[in-house]
Amino acid sequence: MSIPTIDSWTPPGIRTTAPAQAAPAGKPGDVVRSTEITDRPEARMASAARVFDVTYLSADSHGNLVEVKGSVSVPKKNPGPGGWRIMAWDHSTMGLGDDCRITDTLGKDPRGSRDKWLGQWLRDNYVIAATEYQGIGGPGVHAYLDGPVAGKNTLDMVRAARTVVTRYVGTPISNAFVSYGGSQGGHASLWSNHLAGSYAPELKNAATIAHSVPTGLADYFAAIRPGFPNVVIPDYVTYFSYVLAGLKVARPDIDVDAYLTPTGRKVVKDAERLCYAESGPATKGLTVGRLVSKPLTDGPLLPALRQYARVPTSGYGAPILIQQGYLDVVSFTPLSEQFVSQLRANGVDVTYRTYPDQRHGLSTAQVLQSVTWSNSRRTWPR
Repeated sequence: MSIPTIDSWTPPGIRTTAPAQAAPAGKPGDVVRSTEITDRPEARMASAARVFDVTYLSADSHGNLVEVKGSVSVPKKNPGPGGWRIMAWDHSTMGLGDDCRITDTLGKDPRGSRDKWLGQWLRDNYVIAATEYQGIGGPGVHAYLDGPVAGKNTLDMVRAARTVVTRYVGTPISNAFVSYGGSQGGHASLWSNHLAGSYAPELKNAATIAHSVPTGLADYFAAIRPGFPNVVIPDYVTYFSYVLAGLKVARPDIDVDAYLTPTGRKVVKDAERLCYAESGPATKGLTVGRLVSKPLTDGPLLPALRQYARVPTSGYGAPILIQQGYLDVVSFTPLSEQFVSQLRANGVDVTYRTYPDQRHGLSTAQVLQSVTWSNSRRTWPR
């Protein structure tokens, strides 16, 4: 018997339209809309058999259920006895605006490098469940580095992927997953591990891989004040504006604009829509010292930022691999090493690997090490 396609069949419990001007009905991880996009060249990596664009329900910074975008890429190989495993992919910084989506354009890569490293998960029989994070391509503004929200978005994307694969592809799929991401994505992946046991107990978090993770963010934001000199951090103004734009979303009680010059207010407002590739040219020649009107240590902003952008140092239910470029000046090695030491002191199962010649991000060969590490985990259901 042939399996119905997503366009010809709507399974029970799956809504095809959201109610207008109302909060979506349902529970976290429910699929709102799904469309097969395999025939779009920009959507399908070479190693994917089928790709689905997915809209599902997950949390925003205020605990509301909202629509979140993502995609599901399906392997070409048949699954093993336990069904396909799931890799929950958390993308790195792409921007905050609706046009900054990446999950439905994973095949748009002229050099083919994305399929070399992300496609290896498919070749090793993982379904890729990729979230866009709340606010990117959906309602509201994306709260950049709001870890609890990104972690829930990741876990709900795994739930949505299981629905899509089971009901539309008709192939067995495990409840076990590994979360994986770099930079912003590494931050999100760690939070999904931290939250998995309480938020999604029906899932089995087998492992987490995070590289180039922004830890201790508030520690170097504390130095920012009017006249702060230019620094060697690439696109520092972009990151600064994204963080403060996200803080405004998550903590409307903090008057972020009171810390900003007119130029700073414009840059932070523009950050709500500018994608990463656009923000650099738009802020060329600016320094963070020109954006602030008083030190960020004055008043409540820095304590709020410290709480907002934190990464837990305990409470992880699955082993972690952290990869760090030693020359990274965006996610500083000393802060990453401090974070790893805290994890180990708290009994967390963490493997730490550094690369002496690497900056922010990793080479394809180093990324592929993470797939091998994931495959070897004894925490996978047997």
